[in-house]
Amino acid sequence: MNSVRKRIVFDTSSLIPVCLHPDREPAQIFRQAILYHDVFTSHETLVELLAVLSRSKFDAWRPLGQRLAWATLYKSAVTLVEVTERVLDCRDAKDNKFLELALAAKADILVSSDIHLLELNPYRNIPIVGLQELKAQYLDTRP
Repeated sequence: MNSVRKRIVFDTSSLIPVCLHPDREPAQIFRQAILYHDVFTSHETLVELLAVLSRSKFDAWRPLGQRLAWATLYKSAVTLVEVTERVLDCRDAKDNKFLELALAAKADILVSSDIHLLELNPYRNIPIVGLQELKAQYLDTRP
């Protein structure tokens, strides 16, 4: 475990299980990141997160009001940064916003479960990792 404070960006794919299942391991990993590291978002990534969390297909797991309340808590716990550089490096153009955010935040780590982002690992010397790799390599695993 590396105890140095890191600058972390989570993409939407890695945040959905955190919101839907607050008692499961992804949420525990996320809480460790929030407690011991600096987590960043941008306006564009927040808009996407809210749009995805508003999809009715997630009603079976958590009511919309709870999902939106979680998004409000998320926004208050992370640092909003302004994206200044546009990139076109991802095969899935809608994922470029996370690369842009990682660059703007001077991120040490980008967390994703999206294959289009993971295949770019590392991106401009920024590791792109899944939640389990984040836990194993960067987080304190104390309860």
